[in-house]
Amino acid sequence: MKRSNQIFCIIAGVIFLSCSCSRNNPLPFSGFWEGPHPIDCSMNFYIEVAEENDSIYCSGYWTKNGFYEASFVVDSFKFSKDTITFRIPGWGCTYTGLFSKNTIKGGFACIGEPFDTVPLVRNHHIRNYLSFPDKKNTSLIHPVKNPDDGLQVSEEISTKETEFLVKMLTEIRSGTYGRINSFLVAKDNKLICDEYFFGYTAKDPHPIESCTKSITSLLVGIAKDNGLINSTEIPIYQIFPEYNHLKKGLYNEITLKHLLCMNSGYNPQNDELFRSDNRIKFALERGILDKPGSSFRYDGGNTEILGAVIKATSGAFADDYAKKYLFDPLNIKNFDWEIAKQEGYPSMAGSLHLLPRDMIKIGLLILNKGKFYNKQVISEKWINESTAIHTDTHIPGDKYGYQWWRLELESGEKRYKVIWANGWGSQFIYIIPEVNVVIVTTGHNYEFDSWAITEGIKKYLYLLDSNKM
Repeated sequence: MKRSNQIFCIIAGVIFLSCSCSRNNPLPFSGFWEGPHPIDCSMNFYIEVAEENDSIYCSGYWTKNGFYEASFVVDSFKFSKDTITFRIPGWGCTYTGLFSKNTIKGGFACIGEPFDTVPLVRNHHIRNYLSFPDKKNTSLIHPVKNPDDGLQVSEEISTKETEFLVKMLTEIRSGTYGRINSFLVAKDNKLICDEYFFGYTAKDPHPIESCTKSITSLLVGIAKDNGLINSTEIPIYQIFPEYNHLKKGLYNEITLKHLLCMNSGYNPQNDELFRSDNRIKFALERGILDKPGSSFRYDGGNTEILGAVIKATSGAFADDYAKKYLFDPLNIKNFDWEIAKQEGYPSMAGSLHLLPRDMIKIGLLILNKGKFYNKQVISEKWINESTAIHTDTHIPGDKYGYQWWRLELESGEKRYKVIWANGWGSQFIYIIPEVNVVIVTTGHNYEFDSWAITEGIKKYLYLLDSNKM
């Protein structure tokens, strides 16, 4: 297949549609049919052929590393004896194939290209990763204790806690909040829920997107605790003396705190930043829009610079520094920070992959003022300072600390203050000190409302309030 440019455009944002036609006889083509990506061996596409009420429905999916990546439109499905055809309008291609047991031998005819042979093989198992949130179909499963990860698991769950979990899990399984891949809850420092959907398990690292920014804040705090950074008020020109322009004009006023608070004054230019060959240089040399400290602008470039601060002050790249001073103390062994790495610098704005159970550990660290159970990993002083409200944001009601969001959720006629790590696609860590709770979600809500799950938590959070039981 030579359609790679077309295909990647489709992955970015195509909506889900189905084809249909009426029929009366059983269809031997029903199920999922797998085909390869033309370039990326980690990806496959799937055509689902389903029957309902004497009609045929066709749907298209992409997977990456076995998990759902995107959906696409399939239409004009036709069959005659053992021959099938269907069209994928976004590719400008029509598939024609000959059915034989568990294979379809055929290929694509695409506009302006020669016929491309692409056999399809039957794969019913993939439906558990694409169509069904939870193949177990259970209302509640007690979390499993894993002696290797150090998390404590609750031996008993209260009636109200059970009610919260049943309500949330029922709605997650029904698709109310889009494609949620995991939902975990720790109450009173013990795990009470550890659930996975769409084929994910506790052993699968998940992209945490912009939650990576909050991890970056922790690393800056550790560097400060270790005496490598004297103050958040230090001007960044003192950290990067090789960049002469930082000593001039408004650049001269930018401090470490401005980077942490997303009010450095830099022009965000996020698309250009992540297309650049040298993110650190680009981030430091961007234009200034206004006086540092005057305006909040959500800007991944600020966080990229913070990664360079770690390297400049410690001599170690941020992922190595994190392993030694954050991940090892939390017994976090399975992480991936290789995506988008440049010359040793990991991307700090959103490239880290973690296990959801390890995300819970990050939340517990914040909840317990820098302690993970009895181990002080980060100073209480830094946790208090970094999660305090430092600025308003562009979203009414939402505040910001040092790469941590601050929210209030109203539930059961009461408002609860929340410290929040927020990643696109429903990668979230909610820390709710008043009820001694940490909630973690991961998802693939790039085609759905990324933040819908927050509304569900808001509805039922009061059930976790011991003072209201």
